[in-house]
Amino acid sequence: MSTEPGRRKLKRHHHTVPRLLLRRFADGKRIIRVPLDGGAPKGIGIGDATVRSHFYSMQDENGQRDDTIENLLADLEDQAARVIEKIVTEHVWPLPLDDRAVLGEWVAAQTARIPAARQANNEIADQLLKIEIAAGGKPEVRRRLEAKGDGPVSDEEVEAAWAELTDFSSYYLELPVNDHLLRMAEAMTVAYRWIMVRSWQLCRFERRTLLLSDHPVTLLRDETGPAWSGVGLANAAAIMVPIDRRAAIIMTAPGDRDGVFPASTKVAKELNHRFAWNSRSELFHHPDDDPVVGIELPPVRSREAEFSQTAERFLMPEGPSEAFKSIPTDWPPPNATAPRLGPDSIR
Repeated sequence: MSTEPGRRKLKRHHHTVPRLLLRRFADGKRIIRVPLDGGAPKGIGIGDATVRSHFYSMQDENGQRDDTIENLLADLEDQAARVIEKIVTEHVWPLPLDDRAVLGEWVAAQTARIPAARQANNEIADQLLKIEIAAGGKPEVRRRLEAKGDGPVSDEEVEAAWAELTDFSSYYLELPVNDHLLRMAEAMTVAYRWIMVRSWQLCRFERRTLLLSDHPVTLLRDETGPAWSGVGLANAAAIMVPIDRRAAIIMTAPGDRDGVFPASTKVAKELNHRFAWNSRSELFHHPDDDPVVGIELPPVRSREAEFSQTAERFLMPEGPSEAFKSIPTDWPPPNATAPRLGPDSIR
């Protein structure tokens, strides 16, 4: 906890993977952390896992922190914990509508609150700004300098600013935290709709155990789709999320009833492989388990967004011209159809 001057204590240490999930993969207080950088697996306290300082803290107009978002996430986590307890301990499945809505909102939050979403937003904003600078040329640089100042600027000032701003590798834009939190709320709303229309299949294991990724919601790509398309909540063949070391929910195509996904050793290994490769820097598992055996771990993922065009491609020192209007694109519109998935697709 930390205290801003004249204000109540704030929560400083924020978990990017909810405590409720970490607890379900821990022996009470400790969990095994498996780093993807080649380091040795090590037991750590769940209070120290996936912690970032003030990750969900908003800032008011005076620059002071506000942990309203963190408190809202904590309230949702408490509600979801009760639902997951019903599933795992009381064997309640399918879920009543109210419980399903709570868990659907919680899963939606996991797709939006992750560090990868924030990094992707930063990478996209950084790229767009640099393209705008490149395409606007020196006339745009002059306009911006004059808008910030009290009058005209010299050609020398424009040239210096242009040289600095077009050295694209020398700087990186990060959006304000409030922008990220606003985008997170918007993304949760959209994610919730896609999640709730799907069929939810519970996959429960008696002997096999699961891994927990530092980014818990994993999307299964539709291999029948075009090679150029990405994968998102709308067009994923399945949305997979572990809720316990022995249980996962697999959200398949819309239209079917919620049910049970057949569990097997092969399914457990396939889920663990996909959970591992959805991680960015670390994995977790229960101290009594060893679900990493037989799974090739991915490298640390340092980038989230890929761009077909770089800012250098748009460089126009004298400003936009007709050439700017004819730059080709390699990306057709995405396929937003959610394909169907059955047990045979994942086994």
